[in-house]
Amino acid sequence: MHKFKKDQLRMMGVLTPWLQTNLTRIGQSKTAKLESQDVLDGYPAILGKAGQTSVQTREVTKQRKAAQKAFQTQIMTFMGPLRLMASRAKDIDLLGLVTIGRTAFRALRPEMQAGVGKKILEAATAKATDLADNGLTAVHLAAAQTALDEYTTSLPDTQSLLDVRKNANATYEEVHGAQMQQIYELDLAMAVFQTLDPALYKEYKTARAILDTGSTKAPAKPV
Repeated sequence: MHKFKKDQLRMMGVLTPWLQTNLTRIGQSKTAKLESQDVLDGYPAILGKAGQTSVQTREVTKQRKAAQKAFQTQIMTFMGPLRLMASRAKDIDLLGLVTIGRTAFRALRPEMQAGVGKKILEAATAKATDLADNGLTAVHLAAAQTALDEYTTSLPDTQSLLDVRKNANATYEEVHGAQMQQIYELDLAMAVFQTLDPALYKEYKTARAILDTGSTKAPAKPV
């Protein structure tokens, strides 16, 4: 297992019991409590897969990551030109779709990422004539559609990956990634406690911190 994944796994081992202990306090926000429960529910899948990474699964993981990277690259190629068009035309609906940042786009659950990518590609297709002025032709649209199709075909569902009854064929890397997606969503929900309960939020950030075991000082990483 990659060292940083091991560090993330250690973080999960600290965060999970903290969430269980503080679920009532977190309940000030129904959304945060639901997201917390999703993280708690996913943890058994992580424990069930830990240590099972094998050479046989690496090629599958490699292929899926390659499909994801190709999809992300293709979709993000269209975001800049579409954002410029939307700004000039004062098209608020289109602007809202394509303003999502690269980091936020990559942090979406894979199935949601595919859904957003599909909407962006539909918008790009509708603006094909204008996109041609940016050098993006029908060939590029077709390539993006192919990348979307290949990514969608290889896409496991996050909830299925975190259900020990359904994830028999999943790799550890896939389950680990799905659980981190749940935690990223929990980060968003927990942000309200900066106002609602600063002490609770500080405790959460401490439990959520990732210690870099490769460093002698072991600084906390916020990811």
